[in-house]
Amino acid sequence: MAETTGYRAVIDWIRNEIKAGNLKKGDRLPSEKDLCDQFGLSRQTVRHATGELEKEGILNRVRGSGTYVGGNEPVLRQAKYRNVAVVSTYVDSYIFPPTIRGIESVLARAGYSVQLSFTDDLVSRERTALQNLLDKDNIDGLIIEPSKSALPNPNLDLYRQLSDRKVPILFFNAEYRDLHLPCIRIDDVQAGRSATEVLIRAGHRKLFAILHLEDEQGRLRYQGFTEAVSAAGLPLDDHGFFWLDSLQCRDLGRTADALFDRLKGHTGVLCYNDEVAFQLIQLAMKRGIRIPRDLSVVSIDNSDLAVISPVPITSCLHPKEKLGIKAAENLLKMIEDPSFDGSHIFPSTPCLRHSVRQLL
Repeated sequence: MAETTGYRAVIDWIRNEIKAGNLKKGDRLPSEKDLCDQFGLSRQTVRHATGELEKEGILNRVRGSGTYVGGNEPVLRQAKYRNVAVVSTYVDSYIFPPTIRGIESVLARAGYSVQLSFTDDLVSRERTALQNLLDKDNIDGLIIEPSKSALPNPNLDLYRQLSDRKVPILFFNAEYRDLHLPCIRIDDVQAGRSATEVLIRAGHRKLFAILHLEDEQGRLRYQGFTEAVSAAGLPLDDHGFFWLDSLQCRDLGRTADALFDRLKGHTGVLCYNDEVAFQLIQLAMKRGIRIPRDLSVVSIDNSDLAVISPVPITSCLHPKEKLGIKAAENLLKMIEDPSFDGSHIFPSTPCLRHSVRQLL
């Protein structure tokens, strides 16, 4: 009964705020969390109330942005500063340079300048970058690659402050699921599954995966790996995984002894990305392990590293520059129209090279 009363209270409050002029067309409603705190209700009850008003055309819920007053008509606006912030994890990664080329090419044609910063995949540096943006308050939108996206993030309050200022935020490569903001990325589950299926079709049954512990891509690629193994009717080896943090991904030698000890008995390995696969092949050759005769390797990103590796690596595609172009195009649409959902997922299929041995 109390929930029903509260449900009506939320509806009545929103109607009264609109009638009084405190909420106008195009204004964003307080977040579900704020409404829950204000009325002492569950999120399900608040969502039920706003859902009723959405059915009536009074509100419009936009994925990754919020709930707005005014129905489904887009509320167009003008950019104030002609300035977009772009924040990436690593300046020297093989992913970011072509991605930023794509972003800059689109924004320059639209008359925007780009403000770049880098976090080194550290949440402390991410916080500094976000706080600087809030302090300067001179951007029309933000394109950002999250730091340690698989872990609880202490910077969500700053993201919410930017959202409260109606700054469109678009993630790339990964996202913080708690924020429900749009993201441009590859289909990491498909990539993990497709790369693993290359090994399975080649006859490999003792499979191993080296994955990133701290990034959301690692979790999704793990999901794809397990889906492929299960679909093939193979048992999932509880010891057939090796999880790396950011430092270990960039310097696999830090943990090589433990890794190769765990790899014993496996014939095929999925690597988190080309950087890990490239290092693995080099370390394996120093130990007398022949690629692909003794160990077959597949990876994700299809970067230059996959081509110049001592044994060219079968790797799933990552459309780096196209991803940047799409991110910039979608952010511009989000700047103009807050109701636009900027999310996009690129398919990822394997590019076959010489790192997999055919056992069948």
